[in-house]
Amino acid sequence: MLLRLLISVVKAGDSVTAVHVQEADADAFDPNSFHTHEDLCKSKKVDFHVKVCITDSYVSELPYQVRISYATILVLGCSLSGPSLSAINTCLKGLPPSCTLLVMDTVGRILLEGQGTSQQGSVRAAALRSSQSFSSTYTFSDKKSNITPQLQKSLTIPASSTGPSMRPTTRRALSVVNKMVGVSDSVAEKLFHKLALLEAEGSIRNFALQELRYATNNFNSAMVIGEGGHSKVYRAKLGDGQDAAVKVLKSSHCSAVDFFREVDLFSSMKHESIVQIIGFCNNKEVQAIVYNLLKGSLRQNLRQLRWSERMKVAIGVAKALDYLHHSHNPPIIHRDVKSSNILLSHNCQPILSDFGAAMFLQQASADTKAPFDVVGTFGYLAPEYMMYGKVDEKIDVYSYGVVLLELITGKEAIQTDQEIRESLVLWARSFMCSGIWERLIDPNLVEDYNKEEMEMMMIAARLCLMHSSSRRPTMKMILRFFEKPEHWLRMQRERDDFLNGIDLQGETAQP
Repeated sequence: MLLRLLISVVKAGDSVTAVHVQEADADAFDPNSFHTHEDLCKSKKVDFHVKVCITDSYVSELPYQVRISYATILVLGCSLSGPSLSAINTCLKGLPPSCTLLVMDTVGRILLEGQGTSQQGSVRAAALRSSQSFSSTYTFSDKKSNITPQLQKSLTIPASSTGPSMRPTTRRALSVVNKMVGVSDSVAEKLFHKLALLEAEGSIRNFALQELRYATNNFNSAMVIGEGGHSKVYRAKLGDGQDAAVKVLKSSHCSAVDFFREVDLFSSMKHESIVQIIGFCNNKEVQAIVYNLLKGSLRQNLRQLRWSERMKVAIGVAKALDYLHHSHNPPIIHRDVKSSNILLSHNCQPILSDFGAAMFLQQASADTKAPFDVVGTFGYLAPEYMMYGKVDEKIDVYSYGVVLLELITGKEAIQTDQEIRESLVLWARSFMCSGIWERLIDPNLVEDYNKEEMEMMMIAARLCLMHSSSRRPTMKMILRFFEKPEHWLRMQRERDDFLNGIDLQGETAQP
């Protein structure tokens, strides 16, 4: 709960005090359990303090802490069963009107919001009590409280330069917290912990919406460099001068799910051929992911690439998919491998991007497997995935085979420059089956290519595009094939010589 607020609400310059209230006979509380929160606050330039208060009544203690720190927001955590309304009313009566009370459950839902109603002034004699960080503050009540102690932890945010009333940006951020929880309580909780750690380490940045508006010229259409079914990508110039790509998810009931899935995946991936995330923006108006900006996509530059560059792309993408499939347990399935999702660096290093459709392949028994919703791009979809929603590593292998055909032919997966939208796979398969391979080769290469490498890529494409998924190779096999082709090519030639010998013997035997 506290992490969620620190990520979404608290801004640079704020001061946060986490107050843990416990009874005198309770087990000792370890303030070091807040080390993650402290690291996150340091990265955001926010003062963070912890107080452990020993008292019989948290309801009277928390308003007191608000007054001595001049806090403008008091956040109470409660169990999933909900807050005690009598405790809430008592708390509101003890808070000054300048303080907003928020009641939040353990997964981050804001259940109640209200302003303090007490006319009593703020306590000035703060020195009478110990208020140092990681220290204990002792208070005693004349009688036991008869209220069930459901509210255990609180977050007080003392007034900053923004003034005593709750800021509009804070209200928007809090509404975003509630919206995000709608995805999945357990998944959202885990992701917030991941984001907090990454942000504290400095490996990921939480962008404000205004920063991205400025970087993209207010999301100007002239800055658009790509668009898919669920997102739009803008060219951006960040405040530090760095060029970036900002992927903005289109508003839909699935956008929050897509956002959570993609950020979660990126937090677990690090590979030279997979795009690196710079940061994210999770706002009520915009959900965006910020990446490094590269030269452009394979689709945009395909026909200008030399053969050596095309081979480099083929091997680099194979390495990326091999990493996804064989370096994670469970494997990561991209589900949308295509030329427009393969970006190119200035030295033509391929970078696999757009993980909005990606997913962890959960290992399950055959009788419990259920078909998945089909996402991806027509022309790249494996037949078993398109028809039955079956998902495994082999659907990425098929899509990779289509990309190999694009590298060989210089044509797009779906021919859009013709009256009839023709599939590249269907067009090429007729030549492959007839053995007329040379007709597939891109004329833009003007025969400036390595014939053995061309033969190797054609063999790999044919294997990846096998109709039966069980007959397709794994990406690890394809990578070995590219890195050590001599053995495979020798086997292929011996096979062809053997078949040709049989044909010649048959012709000789004829009368």
